[in-house]
Amino acid sequence: MIHVFTGPTLSPDEPALKDPDLRLRPPIRHGDLFDPQIMVGDTVVIIDGVYHHAPAVRHKEIIWTLGRGVRVIGAASIGALRAAELADCGMIGIGSVWHDYTTGLLDGDDEVAVAQVAGGAPRACTWPLVRVRQVLSHALRKSVVDAAQADRLLGALAEVYYAHRSLDAVMQVSRREKLPGFADWLTRQLAVDVHFGDVKRQDALDALDLACKMAKTPAEPVAGLTWSTRCFRQWANSFAVLDTEHGRLRTLERVTFQQIFDPRFKQVWWEYLMSLGTTDLPWTVACAVINPRMDLSDEQTAARLLIRETPADRTDVARYSAVNEQVREANRGFFPEAIKESVVRDMLAAVWGTGPDGLEKEAWVRGLHGAREAVDAARPFVLGFLKDQETARR
Repeated sequence: MIHVFTGPTLSPDEPALKDPDLRLRPPIRHGDLFDPQIMVGDTVVIIDGVYHHAPAVRHKEIIWTLGRGVRVIGAASIGALRAAELADCGMIGIGSVWHDYTTGLLDGDDEVAVAQVAGGAPRACTWPLVRVRQVLSHALRKSVVDAAQADRLLGALAEVYYAHRSLDAVMQVSRREKLPGFADWLTRQLAVDVHFGDVKRQDALDALDLACKMAKTPAEPVAGLTWSTRCFRQWANSFAVLDTEHGRLRTLERVTFQQIFDPRFKQVWWEYLMSLGTTDLPWTVACAVINPRMDLSDEQTAARLLIRETPADRTDVARYSAVNEQVREANRGFFPEAIKESVVRDMLAAVWGTGPDGLEKEAWVRGLHGAREAVDAARPFVLGFLKDQETARR
């Protein structure tokens, strides 16, 4: 399967995207490469990505993807930038934008940045600088402008904030710089070909063509690309999901629900520690001093920790998450992390049947690193739990 992350660079009605071997995805963002539907041997094509209103895809996510045997191709936009940065790690770049980043002709993110129309299909409503450069190179060859005029116009447009650099802005700046002939010439070119000078689109099409050709050869893991840092494991765990009867649920939420609400999870955690070779330590000591890095993207680890999970548990996880969403929609300023610590501690004491002084020990034997981490982990379940308590009292 070829997974294509694109948005404004290639419109949804682009004929090349109709290939049945392509799985079309929105612009890539932090966490998307942890999707279990991206499997070993697949190809990922990164064209567009978010970067302003949401976290951009991290370099280490791409490196991890390459290391597990997924081919990654980048072009046109953030894909070209990442491919230039990660060439030594095995990411494949293609196209003139990628080439210019690789050779150092381009070095700024703003060269490929565009604003897009709000709502509906993602379509660019501004011009990236790389398209301006391409159009000016054509204008130079046709003697529409000379080198000094081209440099002056490029410099003037580079001063325009990327989200304001519309075609209308290009025309206005051209006339302000005493280059009405260029504006008229560009208008005529676009009347003939709406994609005139759209170097990002051409690079993206070349990337799709390359991906389809290379897909005939199985991808192989890039040797030496392993990541086991604490931050990376936290990312992987936070984005790990599995399909359930309630749709996709985050594995971390399901495991945390067991840690908080299932009294038998203490035994599950102990058996997990024993599988790591801690049988020579007393139970409470092992839980307090051993800090295994759970890999919840590993299905075997997830299955071991969820061995006692019931269908009712999964229903509660989905229902509690829905309660949070309902409250968030009604109160835009709400987020679970804002719930008072005292409220969470009271819930934990009630669920665990222990006084406030017993929370610390109980947290450790459930695989949580003390009461503070238990409080943070339990916050997303508080509103759902309190709602259940209120319903039970009626």
